[in-house]
Amino acid sequence: MRVNKNRVKTSFSKSIHSYEKEILVQKKAALKLSEFSRDFEGFGLDLGCGTGILSSLLNKNIVGLDISFNMAKIYKTKNEKVVVGDIENIPFKSKTFDFAVSNFALHWVDVEKGFKEISRVLKEEGKFAFSMPVEGSFKIVQDILGEKNFDFLDKDYVLDILSKNFTIKKHETVSYNLEFQNGLELLKHLHSTGSSVGKTGSTIGEKIKIFQKFKNYNKPAVLNFEVMFVYAINHRF
Repeated sequence: MRVNKNRVKTSFSKSIHSYEKEILVQKKAALKLSEFSRDFEGFGLDLGCGTGILSSLLNKNIVGLDISFNMAKIYKTKNEKVVVGDIENIPFKSKTFDFAVSNFALHWVDVEKGFKEISRVLKEEGKFAFSMPVEGSFKIVQDILGEKNFDFLDKDYVLDILSKNFTIKKHETVSYNLEFQNGLELLKHLHSTGSSVGKTGSTIGEKIKIFQKFKNYNKPAVLNFEVMFVYAINHRF
């Protein structure tokens, strides 16, 4: 999945005021992920920490990492330990952490680079648990636009890449749905959670066309999420 980092940073910075109110599925995923991470001990890293929902649930000795300065600022009101940085280039020394967690962040990352970096900063046998939406998510957006807009990764591909640096102990996929009155309400939700619709560099005319397609979808819209949960052990060294 090709990711424009500046676009991700900008999208999440713009959505900062509405983000926590809208991320209903992300909160459910964080709750389930916290169960995966219940036995994690020591010093941990929350990758793509956002406003700190997962870290708060875990209530462990943990530092947050997020690419958005504005997200990190809100995280800091809940947990002093936070760093602005990129999962593909984690600003910590090798073998720093006993465990790492990530909720709804890795689909914005080149997973091959990201998993390698996570493995590097984890100690040997360090634990790693994450959730991420995978292929099959957001079907309604494709239906409305008539083309694929969000390029989610296939779960088997994710597991294959992960297995280069980790031993996979457990994984499962859970389906979630959010219902909206119409396409316009759905579009508002996507923007308020930092999910930009449209290609990088879209013209004003292209953006208007996208808006019109959502506006014309004047019936109930169900946004589906196929969310993958994984628990793995670092075996890099």
